[in-house]
Amino acid sequence: MKLSPREQAAHCSVDNKLESYHYINKQGYIDKIRAAGDRVFLDSGAFSAFTLGKEVDIDAYCDYIHRNADIIEFASVLDGIGDPQKTYRNQLYMESKGTRPLPCFHYGEDERYLDWYIAHYEYITIGGMVPISTPQLIHWLDRIWEKYLCDSSGIPRLKVHGFGLTSERLMKRYPWYSVDSSSWVQIGAHGNIFMPEFGTLAFSTQSPNAKVENQHINTLPPILRGRVESELVRQGFDPDRLKEVTYARWAYNAWAYAELGRSMEQKPFRFDNGQQELFG
Repeated sequence: MKLSPREQAAHCSVDNKLESYHYINKQGYIDKIRAAGDRVFLDSGAFSAFTLGKEVDIDAYCDYIHRNADIIEFASVLDGIGDPQKTYRNQLYMESKGTRPLPCFHYGEDERYLDWYIAHYEYITIGGMVPISTPQLIHWLDRIWEKYLCDSSGIPRLKVHGFGLTSERLMKRYPWYSVDSSSWVQIGAHGNIFMPEFGTLAFSTQSPNAKVENQHINTLPPILRGRVESELVRQGFDPDRLKEVTYARWAYNAWAYAELGRSMEQKPFRFDNGQQELFG
């Protein structure tokens, strides 16, 4: 089913798109991206390949970056999964091949690697966070933001990208320069939409929560349901399509997360470890 004009506009309004080399390593995919006029943040796809028992060819990855430099805004280093020394060696090797990948420091790695990346780069990435619980991440991220990534006033020393950061709480707690998340796809596929004002809401008529009181748009109190639907209409979206069409939910969620990011750009760009909780 085709997107409505508003849904198409919502999808096109997302300025920054992350793509995984593991999934778009065929030239045809990137030709479509080029035709759409998009520029991408290219992830090496090392973790996806690793989970499938495959390995990314580093020379092919470098060649791909060179051939498509016109549409690749940034490219990440090819990670050595579970091996920070390999990630470091890959960084230097890719640079010797004429690319300038963003280095990656992973959860739990020896912090001497992070120290070195901070000293030599203006933009780095933090990975390995997806399987870690939010409380554990807060404990770890508080430490590295305070000790390494920010100066004494809480201002970032450099640009930092957070890979796979799905928690709104973590997005807002730290002064990331950029983050990526697949939540907009996942929650849409599961029949939900994300509204910053209301959180994640079950919307699909096929949702298991469709008949559970206060767990679905149709079972919310009438006043709250009216507020939600009125806000969607005000934004130009059709609540009925969001209930029935997965692609419509994807387009809406992509737009909603981008709007969340834009709203965060207006806030003070600093980390204050005295703020133990941002949400009650």
